[in-house]
Amino acid sequence: MTETIIPGTYIDVRAEGLISAGRIATGVLGIVGTASNGPVGQPVTLALPSQARTRFGLADDPRNPTDGANPLTLVRAVELAYANGASTVVAVRVAGTGKTSASYTLRNDSGQQIAALTTRVPGSWGNAVEVSLQDSEEDCLVERENVESPFNGVRYAPVVPSPRTRVRVVRGATGQAEGFDVVYRRLQSEEQVRPTAAGRFFLDATPVEAGVPAARISVRKPGGVLVDYTGDAIVYETGVPAAGTVRIDPASGELTFAAEEVPAAGAQVTATYGVGHALPTTGQVLLTTWSGDLDFADGEAPVQGDTVEVTYLLDRDSCVQVTLTNAGTVERFVGPDADFLSARINAASQLVSAEPDDLLGNQRPVNDEGLMGSGSNVHGADGANAGRDEYAAGLAALENQLVNIVVLAGQHATTHGDVLAAHLALTANSEHERIGVIGAAGSSVEDINAHGMADGRVVVVAPGIRYPDGITLASGHTAAAVAGLVASVSPQTSLTNKPLNIPDVDQDFNRGQQAQLIGGNVLTIVRKGGFRVLRGVTSEGEGMPYSAIPTRRIVDYARYGVRSAADPYIGRLNNVRVRDALKSSLDGFLTRMVDEEALTGYELDVFADRSQEIRGEVSVVMTLQPTFSIEFVLVTMFLR
Repeated sequence: MTETIIPGTYIDVRAEGLISAGRIATGVLGIVGTASNGPVGQPVTLALPSQARTRFGLADDPRNPTDGANPLTLVRAVELAYANGASTVVAVRVAGTGKTSASYTLRNDSGQQIAALTTRVPGSWGNAVEVSLQDSEEDCLVERENVESPFNGVRYAPVVPSPRTRVRVVRGATGQAEGFDVVYRRLQSEEQVRPTAAGRFFLDATPVEAGVPAARISVRKPGGVLVDYTGDAIVYETGVPAAGTVRIDPASGELTFAAEEVPAAGAQVTATYGVGHALPTTGQVLLTTWSGDLDFADGEAPVQGDTVEVTYLLDRDSCVQVTLTNAGTVERFVGPDADFLSARINAASQLVSAEPDDLLGNQRPVNDEGLMGSGSNVHGADGANAGRDEYAAGLAALENQLVNIVVLAGQHATTHGDVLAAHLALTANSEHERIGVIGAAGSSVEDINAHGMADGRVVVVAPGIRYPDGITLASGHTAAAVAGLVASVSPQTSLTNKPLNIPDVDQDFNRGQQAQLIGGNVLTIVRKGGFRVLRGVTSEGEGMPYSAIPTRRIVDYARYGVRSAADPYIGRLNNVRVRDALKSSLDGFLTRMVDEEALTGYELDVFADRSQEIRGEVSVVMTLQPTFSIEFVLVTMFLR
């Protein structure tokens, strides 16, 4: 209510008259089945059958299943559903106890395991992932490494000087973050040292740092003989060198050889040496590239409680490149050891996860290549032996999804019908009404009619499907095709006499058998100008309220619509004005159903007496007259 204190115009908008029922989805199809790829137990929304093949892998040959006994069902069911008009499918992969993820072992040069790669989702798809470990062709970026106390160096070396190097210190006492300019003691590698006109040899960079382990002076004589000076053979001071040594003046960079070892004309002199740097000044940190040591200016060194993060570039010669390839997807990771590579892989790979060894993870893996799951590695398996419990879990993943039709791919009512019926009863009581379509077991009419289902939300389908190449599929796959057909038509449209897009049926029924199947409440596919639905019935039975599929779907559609129109009124005033608006919203929705020919008519009343108003109740009474379809044409001929 608007407060009227200051004089002026106050407007109170009452918007109940604009409330209407929203648009309602009627053809979203949920399919639960087994596959060679994809997440287990997670709903995945698809718009095209190609997306199913990409996400869940290809269907196998039911005559020669991947696991030798249980054909995969999910992708084939999705393809059949889309072939019959489905537009949106929510797919859930299930997997039995036989599922495994393919693995690959990374080893050190002694053959010991230092890390294991494992495909992120189980399945035989992982056996096609190619793994290659090679020397890296690029430097490795180490990002935000946490340097622990005493904060005197990074973990990996040699470091490559780079503009990407960052040193950040967060002071524990104040929480203030400080950045530093990075200066380097660096390694000068493979420098060609040419003599001056006076025959003297000078290094390009100074001052020269003493005691660098990688330091080397190489002299290749005109005849091809190579002489190397390393370690103690390099003396970092002026003077006359002894035989077998070379002296370097740290200040000038001059090389001095023993008299009998002075390089002759035409000799090639190559030097690798450390280039020093002055001590860091305020705001600087000195990084020694060959060791990774960090030196801070006086008064700026981190203390206990501070946090030091360093980003730097590691020399490629210290790194390994791991390449993972699968069906056009290529992932590359570069790192110095199994610990580092595992962290990179776990953070970014869509194909695998990595687990380093607790003791040996700090070692470098040797170069190798092969397939995940090959040799002594764990072979990936699909878990195509999924049973009742796994399918029930797959249905549970769909409970809160917007789904109108549910299929258990490849399954039949004798083994899984009660699982499906329990799911449909649960969702009907939680405002997620839907119907289920499932196959019938057996090949004889007697076996098919023994499906044991009598539920207005369950449709039992027969027979199975036959392909020209001889492949036959159980009626559980015919159910997927029928579900796609249901999803493609409006709720009021009967499936009776509708064509079904399948290559062939694996069994033809004569008229007597067809009559028996109708009596057994089986939706039967018959050969009749193609392949058609004999009669679109549920398993509830002749004469029952929901024996026809459209009746069940019309009522569910009405329930969705009434909730959509009525829910916005929860919490509003319970008076005549608002109740009239509620009636108008419901009337608009039901009129739309009449216009769409889902109803032939309806009666509606919305009311509340004073006691109901006090209790916050509104009574809505509606009588619906669902539209029915022509099932029989009765002709009487008069001859004259």
